Amino acid sequence: MARKQKILSQSTGHLKVVQQEAKYKAEFLAADGLPELQKTPPAHLDKVAKAEYRRIVNAIGKLPLRDLDRAELEMYCSWYSIYKKLSKELKTEELISDAPKKLSMLEKATRNIKGLASDLGLTVNSRLQMNMPKVDKENEHESLRERYSIS
Repeated sequence: MARKQKILSQSTGHLKVVQQEAKYKAEFLAADGLPELQKTPPAHLDKVAKAEYRRIVNAIGKLPLRDLDRAELEMYCSWYSIYKKLSKELKTEELISDAPKKLSMLEKATRNIKGLASDLGLTVNSRLQMNMPKVDKENEHESLRERYSIS
């Protein structure tokens, strides 16, 4: 499985000019070559999902989310709304026969939220992953003498 791409400003290696230009071009096409994300939430989302959509759109900053990512963002907001609804229902109700079903749905909503948030760059780990330096596995245990051919 290939690693996720880092943006040019966060690349830590010494890239050749050709590699830098290729990364810059890919970033431009990925970010600026596509229409921006819609600022207003879609009408089909419920009240909680719309509020979450607005919160994310206002907080994304420099994340390269574009209109192509809208469906994934809408799914995230919908699952978030389901999660909130189920959480409130479980708090207000005592132990009833429907509780195991609601807990199962709550677990499913949690898994979907975590997966979508990671894909969208909304989690700490997904943002930190962009900044992690690349470790060269081949030369990890190599001594300085071996690396620079010093006798």
